[in-house]
Amino acid sequence: MIYVILTYIFSPLLYLFIALKNKENIARILVIQTAKIGDLICSTPVFRGIKKKYPEAQLTVMANPAAQELLKFNPYVSEIIIMKPAGYAGFTGKLKLANFMCKGKYDIVVCLNPNVPFAIAALWGLVPVRLSIMPDFSGLTFKLASVFFTSIERHVRGRLVMDTYIQMLRRIGIGNSNLSKEVYKSAGADKKVQQTLQEDKHIIKVIPVKTGIQKTDELDSCLRRNDNVCLSSGQTNNPLIGIAVSSGNKLKELGAEKIAGTINALLNDFDIYIALIGSNQDKNTAQKVIDSVTKKDRILDTTGLLNLSELPALIERLLLFIGVDTGIAYMADALSVPVIDIAGPSDMDDQRPTGSNCIIIKKDLPCIPCSHAFSAPCSCKRGDRLCITSVSAAEIVEAVKRFLN
Repeated sequence: MIYVILTYIFSPLLYLFIALKNKENIARILVIQTAKIGDLICSTPVFRGIKKKYPEAQLTVMANPAAQELLKFNPYVSEIIIMKPAGYAGFTGKLKLANFMCKGKYDIVVCLNPNVPFAIAALWGLVPVRLSIMPDFSGLTFKLASVFFTSIERHVRGRLVMDTYIQMLRRIGIGNSNLSKEVYKSAGADKKVQQTLQEDKHIIKVIPVKTGIQKTDELDSCLRRNDNVCLSSGQTNNPLIGIAVSSGNKLKELGAEKIAGTINALLNDFDIYIALIGSNQDKNTAQKVIDSVTKKDRILDTTGLLNLSELPALIERLLLFIGVDTGIAYMADALSVPVIDIAGPSDMDDQRPTGSNCIIIKKDLPCIPCSHAFSAPCSCKRGDRLCITSVSAAEIVEAVKRFLN
């Protein structure tokens, strides 16, 4: 609160300095999005909209270290600044943040992570145009600090956060209403994925469906909706389904036992392969899944093998992606891959996959939703995670059958 009070005291002088800058052209824009993977992917319409309106401007994105790989090959992003919360902690951290914005000579700051340090730093950094979201969950301190922004767009519960972003951009003359998300892969991503699949002893090669390979009637039915790829092993052509092993928020995790049960049922009913998808930290969970699966020769463990700029090359090969409401589900959605999203505690009105081929599994519980875009707990107040634990493997398999049949 002390930083807000100090800013109120000095604000007349800061507003005077900003007015004296008297700069009319827009040359440098900063977008602050330091949230995780899914939130960053849902922010890509903002990057695209800004660059289409101001093609000559340099667009800098301040991002979370965990998500920076997603930005490296985005053609709309000119520069990436990595920022951890510890970087703007305390008085010194806030001064550094303000100094960064001042030295950057930004004409516009768009804050997709509404918090007090960014509100203060943008004003102390003498940025002329300062935009932010007013979240549906906000404390008194942020409400007091929000006056330091030149414009605020209130997020209304029940509206997609992406819609709120688009409404906010209208305040700087951007009338774009395209909500399509985008994910870009690195130049060597396809080769890396090809090698990863070929190194598995059960996979001989990856063949695009569009080249006209012979398909079974069942497989042909599966692929009519989604012209991706099949895996060729011996004489059998098999579609590849991806399953997320874990989640950045442990509140949402399915657990190895349920994933293994889902896989066993799918492999009994369909002639498919399963790709386990996750980071290096998910290897132990992936191994637990594999240990519990009967047809181990149909499992591809890709956990820890691909970074976020390579992973899209694997995701776009999938016939279908299955996971809780986590970042990779939004990557699949951005790549037009059908998604089965286990919503768990998440507020699907706030943020959800928006593709036409998406099934959301959501339980009807009075405590749902408890996880929102601007207020995401990491533990269950009930203590039983019933929104996740009550989702059975049979329900997930039934959703898969709706796609495949």
